[in-house]
Amino acid sequence: MLPQLREYIKEHEILLPSSYLKGMSSLMKSNTDNEDESKQNRHTKGSWYYVWKGVYEIMELFPEYLPNTYLNYYLQQKEFVEHSNPERTRANEVEETREHNLFAGIDRYEATGEIDESTFYAGSHGDWIADLAVALKNDTKARFLVICQNRGAIPNMPYDAMVELRVYPGETARVISRDNIPLFQQGLMMQQLNSEKLVVQACIEGSYEKALQAFTLNKTVPSMTVAKEVLDEMIEANKDFWPELK
Repeated sequence: MLPQLREYIKEHEILLPSSYLKGMSSLMKSNTDNEDESKQNRHTKGSWYYVWKGVYEIMELFPEYLPNTYLNYYLQQKEFVEHSNPERTRANEVEETREHNLFAGIDRYEATGEIDESTFYAGSHGDWIADLAVALKNDTKARFLVICQNRGAIPNMPYDAMVELRVYPGETARVISRDNIPLFQQGLMMQQLNSEKLVVQACIEGSYEKALQAFTLNKTVPSMTVAKEVLDEMIEANKDFWPELK
């Protein structure tokens, strides 16, 4: 499917299904009081525009690359900050859509006993979890993408790294190995992996320096100075929950 996907994204200059493109006008809106627009898929609103547009922009520079949309935050840090509204973050958008709809659905169920299927749905992730449970119980030998310890499955990643690979789960789970990851992708993965390992070490050791190293190394943070500012603010905001860092 990769050639068709690349061709589609290049043609439309955005990664969105054709059925969503008719709602393009709402993508640039930070909020809406229009009843029809409020019912549109949350993926066609607010900051999502830059997520879908970012895929096209990354592919313009790396034509053979079809990036996961999370990589917008790693490869377009500056642009995403510029597009962001500190008064209305992605968290606010989630509160106004998924969270609002879920709580409204719960209130409706408690009041009427009616279940709104548009609110209570499993989605693809829920389906996969159910299928995986069946595969584990019955040893169906079905194949899944599973996060597991590398143990040499990807030769140029650390043995103990947690990686997402094709796996046949069951009584004797079988992990499908692959060739080396290209240097560009390996570099991104190693940088994030080491950042996360330093976070764990900082928590266990109570080390401020290792926490600062972790934040500095993270690809979403542009510099050591910004890393310190972010870390210090997060320490203050989470002082009742975080270990003391010295």
